[in-house]
Amino acid sequence: MIGPRVKIAIVGSLFLLPIAFLTCVGTYHLWVNSWTFIAWWPMAACFLASYVLAWYWTRKRPLGTVTDSVFDTPDHWTARDHAAWKHVEQFAHEVPPVSQDQMSDLNRYAQDAQALAIRITQVYKPGSTDPFGHLTLPEILACGELIAHDMSKLVDQYIPGSHALTVNNFRSFRSAADWYQKGRNVYWAATLLLDPLRAGMQILATKAGLATTFQQVQKNMVAWFYATYLHELGRYLIELNSGRLRVGAKRYLELMAAHQAPPTTTTTDAPIDPANQVDPTRTTLAIVGPVKAGKSSLVNALLGEQLAAVAQVPLTAATTRYDLNEEGQPGLTLLDTVGFGLDGATQADVLAAVDVASKADILLLVVPARSAARQPEVDFLTRVRAAFVTHPELKLPPVIVVLTHIDLITPAMEWQPPYDWRAGMRPKEVAIRDAVAAAGEIFGKDTVAIVPVCTTSGQELGVRDQLLAAIATQLGDARGVSFLRTLHAEAAVDKTMKVIGQAMNVGRELWRALKGGTKK
Repeated sequence: MIGPRVKIAIVGSLFLLPIAFLTCVGTYHLWVNSWTFIAWWPMAACFLASYVLAWYWTRKRPLGTVTDSVFDTPDHWTARDHAAWKHVEQFAHEVPPVSQDQMSDLNRYAQDAQALAIRITQVYKPGSTDPFGHLTLPEILACGELIAHDMSKLVDQYIPGSHALTVNNFRSFRSAADWYQKGRNVYWAATLLLDPLRAGMQILATKAGLATTFQQVQKNMVAWFYATYLHELGRYLIELNSGRLRVGAKRYLELMAAHQAPPTTTTTDAPIDPANQVDPTRTTLAIVGPVKAGKSSLVNALLGEQLAAVAQVPLTAATTRYDLNEEGQPGLTLLDTVGFGLDGATQADVLAAVDVASKADILLLVVPARSAARQPEVDFLTRVRAAFVTHPELKLPPVIVVLTHIDLITPAMEWQPPYDWRAGMRPKEVAIRDAVAAAGEIFGKDTVAIVPVCTTSGQELGVRDQLLAAIATQLGDARGVSFLRTLHAEAAVDKTMKVIGQAMNVGRELWRALKGGTKK
């Protein structure tokens, strides 16, 4: 039976023989016709030009550095995760360059992994010198599995023959390259005796162009591969220390895939989580704000139906849930909340808002455009943010300020939409623009967008075009928020029952072993 090495040798030989034949015939033809000197200089010029361009384009950003990393920080990362990522970038800059000999040295990979793991652990556990003591064995195994999964995919895509060649095969290629170098030197020595001037010019062209460029490419490829390894390692060490790998590698990948893009829906019968009555496959909007701000009217305007109760006093005693489904668009779930008092948010209001925010992907803070006293809303938002600080494993949803009742701002009697509030010069347009600017000074640092709307029935403006557009721009961050919430919810499943199940599995295996022993 033919072994794998023989098969590789046969395939490689059959592939290289035609190239070698054409190279020999071409070289002989050039030599016989005295074209060698003419042909070598254009080729050398190309090699030299490639080297100069490579040097020029990478003099500030060498290939393989972190600036060429294929990783963008994920949407679900928290502020603490981004702080840890800075340590990954710094470590990648500080780590000594990897030589080709070290590429197959597993000790180098392990030493750098240990050093990077300690750095990242200290972000999540300040003062800790043990990178794994606070973790469970399944979490550590999940981290290793995910790193191996991504690196295997990378090697399979970008290293030719990696699926068929062993480490010894690659070492043999290096040995063959050394023999090629020796053989080329013998060839140059022979040609120098026959035609010193022409051979010398060819040697110079080869050394200045091909050899230097090839060495630079090799160096950059090694640096790129190792930098990619460090970034993959750092990424999953962050996921590991954040507690997001408690669900296991398989479930982590499933949830990650499910949150890559929001599903579109045309029905309302998607499965709902009975624990919080929120469908995890949809983008959830929590509508918060003071009483009489127009929250329920906003819900009606978004839905296009008079479903939410509208009155001058709050009618709901708890959060009300509505589903918004449009053909070809991601499904939206609206959570209409009880408004807090005009004098400000009580502790109960803040706790209720945090509870709703923990189930939401985007927060819509509804504020009356005519209201000059917005300190209650500012205090409310500040206290909500402070509450999330105590849960660094979660991420506060993006906050969009919705300015309602723009039809009532000066001049109050004028209402002739459409209005171009961004550039128009009519009195109402200027007044709306000023209201948005004032809200920006108050809420700008804490919000991602400010959208003025009119929700009066039959006179709606800015709701289904500008507001929905603003929501669409935040879907990436919203998916990240949802992903975090889902991961931590699954990780918090009853651990006692899991331990009982594991103990029962061990008991069954012991019973089988005992039964097998008694039969013998």
